[in-house]
Amino acid sequence: MPLLTKRRLLGTAAAVLVLLAAGVAARLALTGLALRTLLAQAGAAEIKFDLAAASPWAVVVENMDFRVRTQAFAARRLTLHRTHWWTPSLGALRIEGARLPLTVDGSDTNALSWATYQNGQTPAVPPRVPLEEIYVDGQLIIKAAALPDQALAVKIEAHLTADNKWTGRASAEGPGLAVKAEGTFNPATKALDFHVPEIALDLKPWQQFVQRLALLPGGGWDLAGQATASAEGRWAGKEFTATARVRLRGGHAAHTEHAVAADGVEADLEFSDLDHFRTKPGTLRIAELRTGRLTLRDVDAEFAFEEANKIVVTRATLKGLGGTAALEPFKYFLNQRELEAVVLVEGINIEEVMALTQDLPAKATGRVNGRFPIRVDDTGVRLGTGWLQLTPGVAAEIQFNAAGLLTRGLSTNSPSYAVLKKVESGLLKLAISELRLDLRPPNAPPGRSATLHIAGQPLDPGVKAPVTLDLNVNGPLEKLLNMGLDSRLNFGTGK
Repeated sequence: MPLLTKRRLLGTAAAVLVLLAAGVAARLALTGLALRTLLAQAGAAEIKFDLAAASPWAVVVENMDFRVRTQAFAARRLTLHRTHWWTPSLGALRIEGARLPLTVDGSDTNALSWATYQNGQTPAVPPRVPLEEIYVDGQLIIKAAALPDQALAVKIEAHLTADNKWTGRASAEGPGLAVKAEGTFNPATKALDFHVPEIALDLKPWQQFVQRLALLPGGGWDLAGQATASAEGRWAGKEFTATARVRLRGGHAAHTEHAVAADGVEADLEFSDLDHFRTKPGTLRIAELRTGRLTLRDVDAEFAFEEANKIVVTRATLKGLGGTAALEPFKYFLNQRELEAVVLVEGINIEEVMALTQDLPAKATGRVNGRFPIRVDDTGVRLGTGWLQLTPGVAAEIQFNAAGLLTRGLSTNSPSYAVLKKVESGLLKLAISELRLDLRPPNAPPGRSATLHIAGQPLDPGVKAPVTLDLNVNGPLEKLLNMGLDSRLNFGTGK
């Protein structure tokens, strides 16, 4: 072959190689430009990526990183694979090593609430991306101020069906949390039908995040327990309809500062309207509830949410102080941080009630029934107009230890003086036939919180002197029940 011909062939081959290289470079540049434009139209900024490969059959992007408003997105690798390059579809999208930080407590600016983007312009609606399959494998990083990040492994798989609907499933797993979901999206109607068959949450490792999302009274609670849930619904345009079921077992809640603790907490609740936070009547059970020195057991309540801040309690019963108590139906408004209810008690042991007080100048046995309103708010507990009285047919005794309690203002020449002196000093116990405590009686003078009526006779068979006592409680009765007597609370005279 002549030398000139060989040179021409070599030159032609070199030219082809240069053209091919230029074509590859041009394809990479054009693909990179198209991807950057597409992301920018979707509102992305600070876009960074390495375009590793680009052909009619596949595009490979590595080290992708961008932001939409304040929300960051990152992925180790993004691959588009087209089986048939001549069809108007980008084929299958596969995202590996995805990383999405999500701040749940509002300590970061909510990316979805900004009115404008970084450049001050509202972006154009991005064009519809023609895909057939989507696969995502990565991490969702749950963040909150001053709390360690919690990483969830996330997988998403979705594909386009023959009737042009997207169907797929997703899962998220991390320490103490597992979520599985599936759904179908109709691009024509913009309707999403979803089903979440499994949500399992261990409250202990997630308790601080839970308390960032739901403000609990007093703050700083220690929480534990196993919660499970499921949900299904439909999201079409501005209409959102969903139902859900929530179940709690092995629950524990304690507040050391306020000396309140609940153990053996169980709850079952079904949401009939998740959007408006409405539920069917559900149940709450607490094996043991401790507040200060008071221990209550077998708490059993039926309640429902009428809205996010309104709870309707239709039934509540418990055991404590040797008897039982029930609450008449009431409503509780979470945003008002106060509770008003009427308490019905039966067979309450007087001795156990008096053991809760401090320095009370009396000891008593017996059981009482009663009815009285209570109000609980940030200032504490306040009792309303009500009563307690001796349970019929139950033996009761009382022994005082307060000099002058019964004889103050009484003449020493009075026939009852000697007996009352022995009763108030504790030398004589009384067998009680009548006992009634009226709480905040109507028409009582200012400052009087209760009146106590006692009728009985000394247990000593040698003393034949029936005793009737009518005592006035002046000052805050709640202080007597919770802390014992102080300078602001005193008894009046008896007879």
